[in-house]
Amino acid sequence: MSAMQATARNFTRKFPIYRRAARAGQTVRVRDRDGVTYVFAREEADAPSLADVAGHLLGSVNSGVRKKSLAGYGSD
Repeated sequence: MSAMQATARNFTRKFPIYRRAARAGQTVRVRDRDGVTYVFAREEADAPSLADVAGHLLGSVNSGVRKKSLAGYGSD
């Protein structure tokens, strides 16, 4: 993993370039006018929970039962 250096002004101007670099695994160190250094890096996403996966699966199963009806809207 390599590191890139940038000033705060340059970082805001060329943010898409630094974002692509962070996505590729590089670390971007940003130094502001006061000499404070910030680190911009990619963070790994959390794995989906079992409840999220089950909810997605249940929504994609075709049970044959209509979930919505137009009953009561004047079109009998």
